[in-house]
Amino acid sequence: MTDITTNEGISIITFGNIPYDSESEFICKVFSAAAREKINIDMISKTPVSAESTSIGFTFSDEDMPKMLKASKEINADRPPMINSGNVKFVIKSEEMITGIGFAENVFRALAAAKANPILITTALDEISVVVRESDSTDFETELRKVF
Repeated sequence: MTDITTNEGISIITFGNIPYDSESEFICKVFSAAAREKINIDMISKTPVSAESTSIGFTFSDEDMPKMLKASKEINADRPPMINSGNVKFVIKSEEMITGIGFAENVFRALAAAKANPILITTALDEISVVVRESDSTDFETELRKVF
């Protein structure tokens, strides 16, 4: 059995061009600033190092946007972060994902059929979390329910 849940009002912030040699310090600074503002961080995504730099992004509630804007001012990034709000997070959870094959393919099949581009994807042992624009969420949910 596959369980599909949705959460509306999701924002994503991405800090780019983080120098590899100070990556851990920078990321710690980001999470410390968010913690001081009592922002609940959810999905976290970090890109592999490319040309000696990387980026990190994470989701949080749209309701915490004022606090996140305040926290992001404390962080001396090389460039301002990218912020995207008003999204929907889908969590597709199934024990079948642990030993099965093709689970991710089905998620991407649903995305393609809905013509929805994922903004952020993370995985865990038995789930895939996908954030899409609110305007794509209804079609994506319809397609997910067809494949699962």
